[in-house]
Amino acid sequence: MSNAVFANIDQIFFICFRECLETSIIVSVLLAFLKQTLGPQHDATVHKRLVRQVWYGVGANVLICLIICAGVIGTFYTAGRNAFEKAENSWQGAFAILASVIITLMGAALLRVSKLQDKWRVKISKVLEQKDSKLPIKGRLKRWTEKYAMFILPFVTVLRKGIEAVL
Repeated sequence: MSNAVFANIDQIFFICFRECLETSIIVSVLLAFLKQTLGPQHDATVHKRLVRQVWYGVGANVLICLIICAGVIGTFYTAGRNAFEKAENSWQGAFAILASVIITLMGAALLRVSKLQDKWRVKISKVLEQKDSKLPIKGRLKRWTEKYAMFILPFVTVLRKGIEAVL
């Protein structure tokens, strides 16, 4: 390896460390929310299913980030230059906007959660148990996003952090 890579190893370490800390905060807040709102004392099967969705979202991110990282490294050593550097701001901007919209909507919902805990429990249980085979495509997409919200939220937010660390 070249000396340029080893000269920046401390910067690489601190960037990855910061992104991992931010990711762990996001995941821990989601898991704490699930435990507080839909803890095992209320409905253990729903709680277990949603916690599993959070971890599947994180696992999918790790896989995608490893693939992107392999692509960046392969391109760098094949082309001899960092071809992703030009598009880095575009990727980060797009993911920042998407993540901020999702986090804002979730944050607004979390502010009212203490008043609506029972209503949320019933609604989430109903959404997870409903069958959506007879709905039109738009209705099925809406039902899918409701059903797998605890997969989508960590997926998008943690993906942004992972891509930011890779690029």
